[in-house]
Amino acid sequence: MYKRVLVLIVCIFLLTACSPKTIGDVELDDIYYGNNEYIEITSDYFKDTNPKNYVVFVHNTFCSLRVPCQNIFKEYMEKYNISFLSINIDEYKKTSLYDKVKYVPTVIVVSDNKIVAYLDAEKDEDLDKYQDIKEFESWINKYIKYNK
Repeated sequence: MYKRVLVLIVCIFLLTACSPKTIGDVELDDIYYGNNEYIEITSDYFKDTNPKNYVVFVHNTFCSLRVPCQNIFKEYMEKYNISFLSINIDEYKKTSLYDKVKYVPTVIVVSDNKIVAYLDAEKDEDLDKYQDIKEFESWINKYIKYNK
C-alpha cells in the first residue's frame, strides 16, 4: 500500500517537474522569445511594427527605489530568455497605452493589443514586485507563457 502511494507521489512529482513551464495565457510575439534584452523603442515602434502580444517596461530618467527595478526585470528576462520592450516616459506619453496606464515605472503585459495587467507604481502592494525578483516573477508568470 505504501509503495503504491510512494510511486504515485513520485509520478506526480516527475510529471509536474518535467512538464513545460507554461504558466500564463499570453503567448508573446515570436520576436520576444530567444533573447534576453531590453528592446529600446520610441512611440513610432507601435505604428511601424504593430506588435500584438508583448511586455513593455516604461521608465523615467531616475529611479528612487532601493533596488533599481530595471535590474530586477533584466534578471527575469535572462532567466526566461525573453525580451521586453523598453520606452521612456516622454515617448510613452505619445502612445495609446498612456491613456490607460499613467504610472511610471511600470511593466505592462499586452495581449491582442489590450492591456492584460500592469504594475501600479502608486500601489503599496506592487512595491515589492519592483524590488524583489521572486515577487516580480510570481506576478508576471500569472500572465505570460515563457516557453516557446
